Amino acid sequence: MGHLNSKLLWHKYATSYFNEASTILEIGPAGYPTIYEATTKVLNATCQYDVLDVRPNFIQGADKNPNFLLANNPLHYPIADETYDIVFSDQVLAHVEQFWLWYQELKRITKKGGYIITINSYSYPCCPSPIDAWRVHADGMKILNQVNDLETIVCITESAELNAFGIPHKTGFYYPGASVSDPFNSGTRTNLWINKIKNIGNKLLAPIPKVRGLLMNPVNVAFDTITVARK
Repeated sequence: MGHLNSKLLWHKYATSYFNEASTILEIGPAGYPTIYEATTKVLNATCQYDVLDVRPNFIQGADKNPNFLLANNPLHYPIADETYDIVFSDQVLAHVEQFWLWYQELKRITKKGGYIITINSYSYPCCPSPIDAWRVHADGMKILNQVNDLETIVCITESAELNAFGIPHKTGFYYPGASVSDPFNSGTRTNLWINKIKNIGNKLLAPIPKVRGLLMNPVNVAFDTITVARK
């Protein structure tokens, strides 16, 4: 699945792992090919790239992938132990009832020395698919890796959209943080210009102490947690 911030974080932190892997599984794919599969195949054309979901038509087009796998049990996949170099999911963890058990399943099907790579929502509004139960900060993912004897390589909660929109990484009254008031608008061309206009206004208001706290506007971006764990 995914939105703009997911894609930006994937390019920033994860592409090098995909370019070197021989076997990849993406859980919860969006369409065929997924954006991650299409990008990976450009530089890693010979890799085996499988996709898996718990419903055949949950995301339109995913089941048209010849490497589509259907799992009847969301916590147990029809895959042998230590099959994949990379097991990857984008915006899936939030929608799994018992994500700590699910994470153990990801570990089971990952090869020793392989990677579990997840991107999960942190600031995004509720979007049930069919449920939306969890928001996990980087500290939580580090603990999850620790209890599963996984090495944390990358683990950060970040909005890469701030750089994409040219918005400084400042907080407090000067730049009052990021919020997502419209989840379907975040990351679109319209929202990019809205953010740029807000940013110009915030810069003009920042030097005025009695005004800045009342009139400055939060920009409209998403924050997500990306984790790269090694088995």
